[in-house]
Amino acid sequence: MPRILLSLLARETGDIRRDLLVALLISAAANTGILVIINQASASAAEGVGDLRLLSMFIVAMALYVVGLRFTFGVATHAIESMLAQIRQRIMRGIAHADLLTLRQLREGRILQSIAQDTVVISESQGLLVAAVHSALMVAMTGVYVLTVSWPAFLIVVAVIAAGALLYLAGAKELDQLATRSSGLEAGFLGKMNDMVKGLQEVKLSTARRQAVLSELDDVGHELCEVKVRTTSLYNANAIFSQTFFYALLAVIVFVLPALIDNFAPQAPKLLSAVLFIFGPLSTLITAIPSIGRADHAAASLLALEDEIGRAAASRPTPGPAPRPLPMTQAIECRDLEFHYPGVTGEMFGIGPINLKLTQGEIVMFVGGNGSGKTTLLKVIAGLYKPSAGQLLFDGKPVPENAEQRQREMFGAIFSDFHLFPKLYGIEADDAAIATELEAMGLTDKLSYSDTGFSTRDLSTGQRKRVAMVVALLENRSILIFDEWAAEQDPEFRAHFYEELLPMLKAKGKTVLVATHDDRYFGIADMVVKMELGRLVSTQRQRNATS
Repeated sequence: MPRILLSLLARETGDIRRDLLVALLISAAANTGILVIINQASASAAEGVGDLRLLSMFIVAMALYVVGLRFTFGVATHAIESMLAQIRQRIMRGIAHADLLTLRQLREGRILQSIAQDTVVISESQGLLVAAVHSALMVAMTGVYVLTVSWPAFLIVVAVIAAGALLYLAGAKELDQLATRSSGLEAGFLGKMNDMVKGLQEVKLSTARRQAVLSELDDVGHELCEVKVRTTSLYNANAIFSQTFFYALLAVIVFVLPALIDNFAPQAPKLLSAVLFIFGPLSTLITAIPSIGRADHAAASLLALEDEIGRAAASRPTPGPAPRPLPMTQAIECRDLEFHYPGVTGEMFGIGPINLKLTQGEIVMFVGGNGSGKTTLLKVIAGLYKPSAGQLLFDGKPVPENAEQRQREMFGAIFSDFHLFPKLYGIEADDAAIATELEAMGLTDKLSYSDTGFSTRDLSTGQRKRVAMVVALLENRSILIFDEWAAEQDPEFRAHFYEELLPMLKAKGKTVLVATHDDRYFGIADMVVKMELGRLVSTQRQRNATS
């Protein structure tokens, strides 16, 4: 019984289980009625008597069967797809409002698997779920009919079917395990193939490396082949067993039951027709059990993911227009500011305590080696990370409670781990402005922009950073953060960034915070902030900063 899936369905769509069960009962009862009517009509035909009343009953039973089943499939499909749509929306909104650090502790693959795979498993199971419940009701009602024909025959047939079902499910369980193993081996093989393709330069430079990589690929390939052969063989064996079991059950009815039960011969045709009638539903029920179990497991995985994301969610903004940015006309000030990355035990990296004043309208360069804390400090200032201690002040005032988003709305940023979206989401800009910025970044021969978004994102890292710069300039925020933006630029654009773009932004009154290693351009800055191991080492104001 898919308890979790059914309870999730009831929670998301209201309790429709009663309506579905009533419709299924009507359809299954009508189906069993068709069996009874056909047996009676067959007996009447054997006596040379036609009965139009039985024909009318048959038509009514068929109509009830079709209408009930169509209603059930329609309602179940709408309910399950609506449930999945609601869960996807909640997960996406939860991610959008989650605390950045907490969310990143969840593996990306875990999130994508639940959204992409678990929802597909549940969606594809909806037909099987309805068919399995319908088949179970049909088998149960037909069993009642067999019981009225001969209770000893009923007990023997039930025992034989139960034994066969247990044997089949044992094979199906092993088949499911093999399928899981096969999936893991395929992923491993693809991963090693990816290593081969992406590392082709290194592979070609070393015969030993090439032979080692190919050897591992061969090992995984052979193991995958063996698992695939075993899986297919077991699947074929189960199919053969299913058909053989059906013939054996017919043989039990024809050869064994007449020898065990007195006066059984007149009832044998009815029992044969009943077994023939339920064999299809019984096969559907048995083969659906593993798939429904996987769907129930997928539902549990979705619920667990939603719960984890819910715990990661920060305070959600109230519906309405985007909040206004915090006012800032003087300075950003850090007072004994500290931040520490969360960890369980042992040494944890952090920054602070930091005391620093960033004057509005200036260019400030943050320098220091990799891991010195430059990016972390900039993310704290931008409101992406919450300070562990100390104060962050804007014009001498702390960020009001539950106003973190107003703080973030002040900043435009291109961090080293930036993501380039396919469209200018949330930015209103006319075609002329977009074309101007693309031309200024030397991108007009690489891509264009239309209502569908950027024509391509298949660009080099430096070019993608230039597209991100176009986005940041069109967004027109009052404070701009550039984290090692020039690192992948050619000398021409690196000089353009420092000598032309930064002074232009300063002339427009922007506050520009730049993490960099380019010491030859430090003279562009109004102030240079040096960091080491999360600590502020020095601040130096530049006398000849470009105005």
